[in-house]
Amino acid sequence: MLINLKDKVKSIGLMSGTSLDGIDVCLASHENNKHELISFRSYPYSESLKQKILKQSKNETSCVQQICSLNKELGMAYVDAINQFLKDTNTSIDDVAFISNHGQTIWHNPESIDGTFPSTLQLGDASYISYTFNKTVVYDFRSLDVSAGGSGAPLVPVIDYLLFKEKAPAILLNIGGISNITYIPKSKEIGDVVAFDTGPGNMLIDGLMNRLYSMPFDKDAKVALNGNVSNELLSDLLNDEYYELPYPKSTGREKYNEAYLDMILEKAKKLDLKNEDIIKTITVLTAEVIKYQIDKFFKDFDGELIAAGGGCNNPVIMEYLQSDKYTLKKIDDYNISADAKEAFAFAILGYLRLTNQPSNLRKVTGSMSDLSLGSIILPPVIK
Repeated sequence: MLINLKDKVKSIGLMSGTSLDGIDVCLASHENNKHELISFRSYPYSESLKQKILKQSKNETSCVQQICSLNKELGMAYVDAINQFLKDTNTSIDDVAFISNHGQTIWHNPESIDGTFPSTLQLGDASYISYTFNKTVVYDFRSLDVSAGGSGAPLVPVIDYLLFKEKAPAILLNIGGISNITYIPKSKEIGDVVAFDTGPGNMLIDGLMNRLYSMPFDKDAKVALNGNVSNELLSDLLNDEYYELPYPKSTGREKYNEAYLDMILEKAKKLDLKNEDIIKTITVLTAEVIKYQIDKFFKDFDGELIAAGGGCNNPVIMEYLQSDKYTLKKIDDYNISADAKEAFAFAILGYLRLTNQPSNLRKVTGSMSDLSLGSIILPPVIK
């Protein structure tokens, strides 16, 4: 083992998701499989870096030279974020045992779209991060699961289980760029946990806000609150084969992309919808997709739906997630910031890797093996 289970250590967890909000950074402590979130900050991407990520995430505009360059640029951005975090929280890097970085996904294709091999790619030069701080870095969490026949996602469910199994039955919901859920049954058995991506979270809303308003997102749902739902468009978009697929399943920008936004706008134009009505309808779509799949796969669920992620800050999404079948709560009610959850989760995943513990759920990802996920760079500078 690279870390003794009984040793108390601190880590930095990094997360940058499909919504491209920026880099989430947290400081966490770990001891004997008990984990605590100490502090959290989020640092937005520059607009130029965000546009580079978007460009290299599309087949039509990507370029191997620019992908290679972007990997280094993202590594530099993570280093800048860590340095700013250390300054903002008055934390010494000497107190940090390791850094755990999810990286920035630019392509996730476990289902062999277009006849290609199952694969996934997260950028953010881990060697540069490790060299800069001379720290152990855990990264590339998804590739090993894909190599073992899994979908490489979702990976947070094992953390949901570790943190919330005593709340069972419960569903942990994360509304990031993509929305995903983890179902913890009454049995509290890890082998009975179910998790999958439900579909779009903030991704479509953000994309349409950029297209229609030249804004990065709908802050406090101000645009959506001034619009009306188009039941015709909503019904049409709910007729998506992904929502009917059995789990395990995962999705991302390879499906809910610019072409998908083009399709939405084309349908909206035919219906003569106002811009605010489009935003309202797509915001409601995010919630309805989640509720539909909870009802489809967990008909008798009557526990707590515990929501996290940026979507928690959207009052329209939260309003439409309400149900008389379950109790809706925010993860903040359990002293974990909704925005910090994924960075905290990857800090814990790094700890599991360094203590050689399994961190995938075979029933969730479809992997053929229990695996301890993540590649490791040990402190490289010889002193």
